[in-house]
Amino acid sequence: MKNALIKIVKHSSVYGIGNFATKAIAFFLIPLYTSYLTPADYGVLQICNVTNSLLTIILLLGMNSSLFRVYFNTDNLENRKTIFSSTYAVYFAFSAIIIVPLLFFANPLSRLIIGNHGSQYLLTIVILSAFFEGIYNLELAYLRAEEKPVIFVISSIIKIIFYVLMNILFVVHLKRNYVGVREVNLMSILLIVIISLPIILKGINFKVSFAYIKDVVKIGVPLGIGAIAIWVLTLTDRFMLKVLLPESIAMTQVGLYSLGAKFSMLIKMLLVSPFMLSWGTLMFSYQNNPNAKELYKKVLNYFVFVAGFVFLIFTIFAKDIIMLVAQNAEYYDAYKIVPLLSFSMILHGFYTVISVGVILTKKTKYVIISNYSAAILNIILNFLLIPKYGMLGAAIASVIAFILNSVILYNFAQKCYFIKYKIINVIVHFAVLLIIIGISYYLDLSALVKVLVVIIAFAIMPLTSLVGYKDIRKISKLVYRKLRFK
Repeated sequence: MKNALIKIVKHSSVYGIGNFATKAIAFFLIPLYTSYLTPADYGVLQICNVTNSLLTIILLLGMNSSLFRVYFNTDNLENRKTIFSSTYAVYFAFSAIIIVPLLFFANPLSRLIIGNHGSQYLLTIVILSAFFEGIYNLELAYLRAEEKPVIFVISSIIKIIFYVLMNILFVVHLKRNYVGVREVNLMSILLIVIISLPIILKGINFKVSFAYIKDVVKIGVPLGIGAIAIWVLTLTDRFMLKVLLPESIAMTQVGLYSLGAKFSMLIKMLLVSPFMLSWGTLMFSYQNNPNAKELYKKVLNYFVFVAGFVFLIFTIFAKDIIMLVAQNAEYYDAYKIVPLLSFSMILHGFYTVISVGVILTKKTKYVIISNYSAAILNIILNFLLIPKYGMLGAAIASVIAFILNSVILYNFAQKCYFIKYKIINVIVHFAVLLIIIGISYYLDLSALVKVLVVIIAFAIMPLTSLVGYKDIRKISKLVYRKLRFK
C-alpha cells in the first residue's frame, strides 16, 4: 500500500507538471489578455472555449476513460494494441457524423452560440480544435496506460513555448483579438498531436475488434453522458449569464466570471486533474488487492487534506493575486466568486475519489443519475439567482449543485462497494476551512496576516483526524526519498 501511495504521488506530480504547463498557461497570459481584451471580449473568448470543451466531450463518448477498464482486462500486448486501434476507429467514424453537419451550418450556429460577436470562421476554428483535442485525449490515454508521463510533459513544454510566442504575435502585434487566441489554440493542439503521433503509432496495430469496441463504448457512453452533465455543472453558467442578463452587461459579466473561474481552475489543474490522471490507473490496477478498500480510504483522506490546504491558499489570496495579474481595474471584481468556484473544484475532486464504488462494479448508470440531478438543479438555480445576483448567483448555484452531486454519488457508491470513509471528519475539515476563509474575507486582512492565518491553519488541520502529524512526517519523508533518489 505504501508503494501504491508513493506511485500515485509521483505520477500525479509528473502529470501535474505537464497538465499545469499545458492549461495554466492561459492563466499566465491573463496580463496580456486583460491589456488587449476588454471584459466583454474576454467573455466572447470564454464562450468559444466552453463550446470547444462541450464538443470535445461529445466526440470522445467517454472512451478516453472507459478504455482503461478494457485495457487492464488483458496482459496481451497485441490485444492491447487492438483495443487502442478499435477506439481510434470509433472516434474517427463518430466525429465525422457530428462534425460535417456542424461545419455546414457553422454560420447560423455561430450567431446562435456566440451572438453578434460570432462568425462562421470563428466557430469553424472552435469545431476543428475540438476534433484535434479529442485525438490528443486518446493519445494521452495511451501514455497514461503505458505509464509514460515524461513524454507527456516534454510535448506539453513544446506546446507551451509555441503557444506563448504565437499569442504574443497574434494578439499583440497582429491585433487579432479573441479570434487570434482561438487561432493559436488550434495551431497548438495540432502541433502536439503531430509530435505525439510517432509514439502512438507504435501502440496500435490497425486492427479493429467489434468486441472491444462494444466494451469500450458500453462503459464509455454513460461516462460521456455523465461528462456532459459535469460540463453543465462547470461551464454552462457562462451561457446562462449571456442569456439571462441584459445585453449591455452580459458579456462583461461573462468575462469577469470567467476570470474568477480561471483562477479557481488552477486548483483543478494543479491538484484535481493530475490526481485524476493517475487515479484511474491506480484504481483499476489495485482492484483485486486484498487491501484495496483501505487504500481507497487513505487516498480520500490524503486528497481532502492536501486539497483543503491548496483551497485555503488560493482563496485567501485571491483578491491580491487578481489585482496583481489583471492589467485593467475593470477585472478586479472577479475575486468575489473565487472561493465559491474553488470549492466547487474541490468537490469535483472529492466526487472523483468516491466514484470508485460505481466504476469498479460497472454501475456507471449512477454517475449519470447523480450528474444529471446536479446539472438540472444547477440550471434551475441559475434561472433563479442570475437575474438578481449576476455572476455571484451563478457561483452559488455551482456550489450547491456540486454538493448535491457528491452526496448522491456517495450514497450510490457505498451501496455498490462499501468503504469505511471518515466522512464526518471530511465535513468537519472543510467546515473549519470555510470558517477561516469567511473570517478572512469579512475582515479584509493584510497579506502578512493572511500568511500567518495559513500557517496556523496548516498546523491545526491534522486535528480533524484525517491525516495525523505522524502521517504527514512519514509521507513527506517517503515522497522525498522516492523523488530524490529514483
